[in-house]
Amino acid sequence: FQVGITLDLTEFLEGPFAGSAMYAALYPAGVIPNSQPYSGSPWNYNGTESVSSIPGIGVVDWVLVELRDAPSAAQATSATIKARKAAFILQDGSIRDIDGSGLLQFGNRIEHKLFAVIWHRNHLGVLSASPLILAGVNYYTYDFTTPSGQAFLNGQKNLGGVIYGMFGGDGKPDEFIDNLDKANVWALQVGRRG
Repeated sequence: FQVGITLDLTEFLEGPFAGSAMYAALYPAGVIPNSQPYSGSPWNYNGTESVSSIPGIGVVDWVLVELRDAPSAAQATSATIKARKAAFILQDGSIRDIDGSGLLQFGNRIEHKLFAVIWHRNHLGVLSASPLILAGVNYYTYDFTTPSGQAFLNGQKNLGGVIYGMFGGDGKPDEFIDNLDKANVWALQVGRRG
């Protein structure tokens, strides 16, 4: 059993990815909300994370991080969720607390193995294929970006070379990329700015 977890995660989003990092175009455009955007369906997260201003030009967007406690990735279902927290994803893929630089902190007991799920509002979510790596006292790391197979069931897109990231295009969001995304989101916004 462990109480108190520090989490250091790395992930890329397909949408803003270019070469070896992500563009942070939403920040200068002023369209990143000051409060976490995951209160609605399908996440229904009731967290109160908010900031008076976005903490820096390196912030790409909000993500929702979920910790799951299970014997294996296949058993890490939504029934095994231990904690959730909204955070920022930065240009280099690092996921940081709402101050823009601190690592995520959780105060939970772990009985089996710790797995992470990362959600983004218009990308398909990912679950770590392996348990998070214990790299120090209650300090866990996981890099979804390399090599291949870091997401459960190889659920990521090759973004070039040996770099992987979350599939973009789930604009609805319902955990599927299909014609509903095209008709109900993309077609209504194509050609529009900000």
